[in-house]
Amino acid sequence: MNQVQQESSQAAITVGTDNQPIPRDTQLAAYNAAFIELGLRFRWDAEMYEWLCGIECEKARVARYIEEHHAHLLAAYDAAFLSALIFEKKNEYLRAVGHLN
Repeated sequence: MNQVQQESSQAAITVGTDNQPIPRDTQLAAYNAAFIELGLRFRWDAEMYEWLCGIECEKARVARYIEEHHAHLLAAYDAAFLSALIFEKKNEYLRAVGHLN
């Protein structure tokens, strides 16, 4: 990870119901749960997630991942649509485990 990604990843912090940062491992689990629920064959490991955290906007980081690793999906779906869907499922998971209202 370069310095720009490190600085950006520190800025891209998701805050939970207690106004505290949600741990990265919890966020990673939330994304992977969303992928499973949506039937997507995506699986992020900690290294991939850290790299993607260099992109401040969560929906933009998902779109970037799709564009770079699953571009074939863009023949049927818009990247923004898929990103929004994944983002909502991720947040449903975080609500279910008590991190979001």
